[in-house]
Amino acid sequence: MRLASGVATALVASIMMMASTGFAQEDRDTGTVVTAPDVEVTAYRLPILVSETSQGVSVVTREEIEARNASTVVQLMREIPGLYVDQVGGPGGVANIHIRGSDPEQVLVLIDGVRVNDPMLSRGGSYDLSSLDLVDVERIEVIRGSGSAIYGADAMGGVVNIVTRRGKGPGAQASVGIEGGGQDYGRATGTVSGGSEKVRFSANASALQDGKDEDGGSLDLKTVSGSLSYNPSDGNGIGLFARHNERESSSFPDFSGGIRLATNRELEQRKAKETVYGGDITLRPQDTLDLKFMLSRYERSEDITSPGVAFGPNPPFFIPESVSSSDFTRDSALVSATAFLPLDSDLMLGYEYVKEDGVNRGILDLTFVPPFFSLVPTDFDLVRKTDSVFAELKSRPVQSLTLQFGYRHDSPSDLEDESSPSAGIRYDFVTTGTSLKAHYSEGFRPPSFYALGDPVVGNPELKSETSKGYEVGLEQVLTNGALRFILNAFWTDYKNLIDFDPGTNSLVNREEVEINGAEFEARWLALANLDLGFNYTYVKSEIVNSTDKLRNRPEDKVAFTARYFPTEAWQLAWTTLYIGEFFDSSIPTGDIKMDSYSRTDISAAYTYKQVMLTFAVDNLFDERYEQYVGFVDPGVRARAGISARF
Repeated sequence: MRLASGVATALVASIMMMASTGFAQEDRDTGTVVTAPDVEVTAYRLPILVSETSQGVSVVTREEIEARNASTVVQLMREIPGLYVDQVGGPGGVANIHIRGSDPEQVLVLIDGVRVNDPMLSRGGSYDLSSLDLVDVERIEVIRGSGSAIYGADAMGGVVNIVTRRGKGPGAQASVGIEGGGQDYGRATGTVSGGSEKVRFSANASALQDGKDEDGGSLDLKTVSGSLSYNPSDGNGIGLFARHNERESSSFPDFSGGIRLATNRELEQRKAKETVYGGDITLRPQDTLDLKFMLSRYERSEDITSPGVAFGPNPPFFIPESVSSSDFTRDSALVSATAFLPLDSDLMLGYEYVKEDGVNRGILDLTFVPPFFSLVPTDFDLVRKTDSVFAELKSRPVQSLTLQFGYRHDSPSDLEDESSPSAGIRYDFVTTGTSLKAHYSEGFRPPSFYALGDPVVGNPELKSETSKGYEVGLEQVLTNGALRFILNAFWTDYKNLIDFDPGTNSLVNREEVEINGAEFEARWLALANLDLGFNYTYVKSEIVNSTDKLRNRPEDKVAFTARYFPTEAWQLAWTTLYIGEFFDSSIPTGDIKMDSYSRTDISAAYTYKQVMLTFAVDNLFDERYEQYVGFVDPGVRARAGISARF
C-alpha cells in the first residue's frame, strides 16, 4: 500500500506540473483547451448529470469507444476505475464484472434499461460480458455502489447500463466494416440509421470470431439489433427496440487448471441464445408532469456440455462430467410518474412488476462415485414474481447543493420483502472548482434459481443476501476544466452471503464480508488534441471471522490511458493496465496466490473522407499472465480493419 501510495503521489505531482506547464504554453500561444462535456447518466431513473452525482459514476461514450478501438467489451471495461473484469481463459471463457470487490452476481447489468442477469447459471446469476459486441453500443454507464434503491434485486454491488445506438436525423447514414487479426480474430459489422425530427430508426448487425481451441478456447458471436421511435412533440413519444445474439464458445472448465494444468484436455462447449425486446411510451400531459410506461422481455437459453475436471489432490477433488439445457424468461412492466417541483426538484414515483420463469434439464455423471454409481438428474423449474414500488428524488435547492434520495420496496414471491433506501449529498464550491460528496445505500440479492432449485447442491431455505454501503468523495477541477481529480473512499458490509457447505453438501447463508477501499482518478486534457487519464483502485476484502481469502479480488489496479490526435485524420490510443496479486483456486493446485501482471494495448486510426483504416496491437509486450490458475493469456496479437460510412 505504501508503494502504491508513493506511485500515486508521484503521478499526481507530475500531472500537476504538466498541467501548469501545458496551460501556460497554451496561454502564450493564445491556444484553447477543450474541456470534457458534462454527460447525462440514464442508469438512474431520474436522469442526472455526472457533475451532480454523489456516487462513483463512469460513462464511456461512443467517441471514446471508437478512439479506443478495443476488440471486445471485456477489453474496454477493464480500464474503468473500481471495476475488475476477469475472463476464464481466452475469448470463449465466461467474463465477469467485480465492482469494488463485489461478486459478479451482485452487479446488475442492463441493456437499454432491461435486466439481463440470468439466475439459472451455476455461478449465481451474473451476466457474461463476452456476449456483447461493441458495434451497437452507444455508451456504457457504471454506477459503483448499490443501486438497489433504483432497481432492487441484484444491484447491491453496482449497476452497468449498456445503451445501444439509436437513429439520428435528419436523413440516413450507413456504415460497413471488416477487421481481422492474429489468433483467428475476425469481425464484420454493418449499421444503418436515420430519420426525421419525429421518426427515427436504426439497425445493426455484427459477426465476431475470436480465439482458437489450441490456445484454450474460441468464441463465435452473432448479433442483430434495431430500434424505431416516434416523437410527435417534446416529451411525448413511443419507442420500440429489440436485440438478439447467438453465441457458441469453447473453453476449459473453471477450476480445471486451464491450458497449463488441466489433465483432461477436452474443452467445455456452450451454445446460447439471448433476446431482449420491448417498448415504451412517454407522455407529458402538462409541463410539470411526465408519465412513462414500459414493457420488456428477456429470453435466454443455453446448452452446456462439460467434460468435468479429473480428480486432484485438493478440494473439491473433482467436478463430474455433465450436460445441461436451460431456458429463462423475464417479463417486466413498469409505470412511473415524474413531477417537476419548485427548488429545481424532480420527484419520481413508480411501480414495477417482474415475472421470472426458469427451466433446467441436466445430468451429472456420478457412475464412479459412491454411493451414487449412477447418472443423477439436475432438473428443476422455478417461477418468481416480484411487485415493487419505488421513489426517487433529486433536488438542487441552491445552485451548489445537490440532494439525492431513493427508496424501493420489493415483494418477491416465496422470499421475505426487502426495502432498499439510499441518500446522497453533493456540494460544489464554484469559485475553487472543488466538490464534496457523500452517499449511503442498502441493497439485496435474492438467491438465484440455481441456488434454490438445483437438486444436488440447492437449498430452498436460502435467504436473500444484503448489504450496507457508505462512500465519501472529493472532486477538484483545475485550469478551466482541463484537469480533473476524483477521490472516492468506500465501505461496504455484505451479510448472509451464499456459500457451499461441504458438511451438508449444499449452499447455505453464512458468510459476512467487509470491503473497504478507495478510487483515485485523474483526467488531463493537456492540449486540444491530447487526452491523458490515470486511475488507481485499492480494494481490501475480508471474510469476517475467517482466514480464508476471497477468490479473484486483487487489492491494487492501475490504468493509464492516452489519446492523441496529431491531425484531423489521425487518432492514436495507448492503454496500460496493472493488476496486483490476488488469490485463486483450482483442483490441481488448491488455493494459490497469483502473480501481479500488466498489459498494454495500442491502436491507430486514419480517416480519409468516408473511409477509416484501423490498426491495433493487443497485449503489446506479449505478457503471458493468468487471471485464473492455468488459464494463460494467448499473448500479443495484431489487428487491422477498414470501414466506410455513407
